[in-house]
Amino acid sequence: MSSEAAPQQPVPANKNPEWYSRCCTDLSKVKPSGGRIDGMKAVLTRASWLWENGRTITVGFVLPVPGTPVQQAKVQEVVKEWEKYANLKFRFIPNGNDAEIRISFDDTGSWSWVGTVALSIPKPTQTMNFGWVDSNPGIADEERGVILHEFGHAIGYMHEHQSPRRGEKLTLNEQVIINYTQETQGWTEEETRQNIINVYSRAEVSNFSAVDFTSIMMYFMPASWNVQGIDIPPNESLSPLDKSYAFLNYPFFIGTASSDPDVNIQNALNAAGVTGAARANIALEYIEGDWRGLRAEFTRWAVNQRALSDRAQAVSKREEAAPAVASMAEVEAA
Repeated sequence: MSSEAAPQQPVPANKNPEWYSRCCTDLSKVKPSGGRIDGMKAVLTRASWLWENGRTITVGFVLPVPGTPVQQAKVQEVVKEWEKYANLKFRFIPNGNDAEIRISFDDTGSWSWVGTVALSIPKPTQTMNFGWVDSNPGIADEERGVILHEFGHAIGYMHEHQSPRRGEKLTLNEQVIINYTQETQGWTEEETRQNIINVYSRAEVSNFSAVDFTSIMMYFMPASWNVQGIDIPPNESLSPLDKSYAFLNYPFFIGTASSDPDVNIQNALNAAGVTGAARANIALEYIEGDWRGLRAEFTRWAVNQRALSDRAQAVSKREEAAPAVASMAEVEAA
């Protein structure tokens, strides 16, 4: 799939169930990775797309629809939430054409380039779009959710529903999803697999948790889309893991404290569930003020957690198959 995939086109209201207006609203853009998924769009991150820790990122509003003062103010207000947990600053500048993150409000969809990939997009082309942030007074929950989600992509987060560990909790009804997106979006089976069904390979992400259904990066999903019958509601605020991973990828070191006193290394490690030697190693990198080393140790822990999970699943499958194998052996021996 092209890295310049077109935003979703509107479909007739009578084609969509009630939940669809809040589902599949963004097409996050990434450059082809050459891996199993060239990809579109957790808590998932890819190290090469993360910004340098402590960086100030310039943001502005650009054509084709730079937005009204009300729309712009909503974005400026909501992004402060990410600044509490990630040691990054978003500085909005008057001339949006010169900004590193360039936002428009075209009503064709909501999307964002992922992390530092935005730096490779020629100016003044937009790097983020909000299709459902309006000019009405006040910030609606849905607007807060989409702004947090797209800025999650902008700081390097990928989609949670495509986590390499999705299979631990969720098995998708693939044909149901393929049929639906073909009817309403005109997507091919391959497009649906890339956008929704396929998981990222471990080579494409650097650190990731067990799937977090409450993550701001999780797709809203109706129960009919998965075997477990789990109805995943829209998430409109940051989950504890979103906050934890933001801190561990962009840590506030001594002298650069967050505006929230509860945001610290201990709470971040607790929320992520990091224990033992990995916790000690991450804490040491933090004490030494080495954010690159901290990211590396955090990634090492995440990869090890995936290995442990894979091993546990393999043992479980062998145990489930044991009775059948024993029965077969008895038949062959008779």
